[in-house]
Amino acid sequence: MKKIAIVGAGPTGIYTLFSLLQQQTPLSISIFEQADEAGVGMPYSDEENSKMMLANIASIEIPPINCTYLEWLQKQEANHLQRYGVKKETLHDRQFLPRILLGEYFRDQFLQLVDQARKQKFAVAVYESCQVTDLQITNAGVMLATNQDLPSKTFDLAVIATGHVWPDEEEATRTYFPSPWSGLMEAKVDACNVGIMGTSLSGLDAAMAVAIQHGSFIEDDKQHVVFHRDNASEKLNITLMSRTG
Repeated sequence: MKKIAIVGAGPTGIYTLFSLLQQQTPLSISIFEQADEAGVGMPYSDEENSKMMLANIASIEIPPINCTYLEWLQKQEANHLQRYGVKKETLHDRQFLPRILLGEYFRDQFLQLVDQARKQKFAVAVYESCQVTDLQITNAGVMLATNQDLPSKTFDLAVIATGHVWPDEEEATRTYFPSPWSGLMEAKVDACNVGIMGTSLSGLDAAMAVAIQHGSFIEDDKQHVVFHRDNASEKLNITLMSRTG
């Protein structure tokens, strides 16, 4: 049985597993995920995001696995969706919804794929909270080293699906953060002039991380969302800067 390693169990790792299951010959697949839960992915994890942060991809753009994202949403309890500010009766396939909710979808699809693989006689091992620290290509195959005390194993193929590589948190100071994930999400930012270099999704993440410390977003009767700044945060001013305008 051919042995495959998948390093990283976010969306890329999930779709890799999905593709491998399309063939008839069973494989031995080992999946390594450094987070506590495999199948979520860092951009959609509740440890890295708030409920206010939206995914930049809608159901119509997501290749279905066991079901489409919209079909999965329609199966969820209304009160569960409401916790994310989502109304079940207004769901549609072009909707941009909270990232954490999309992470729940990917996690659920991943677990179903693992069950499906085992029914197809694939040998599947999932290692959570397991960081791959080194990789070596030898004549016998690919050898992986991890931060867990796992038996030494050589793979015929290793798929590297580790996703984003952010700047080291050590580069961050109390006033400078090289990325939203270099301490900004946990930092207490005073009400001051805040500059954000970049206006794409990471830039919006950074703006949201600061804004939610100093006020709240409220939806009015006309479904318009407005930001109410706290009285003590009048000096807060956020400027997003784009190279392309």
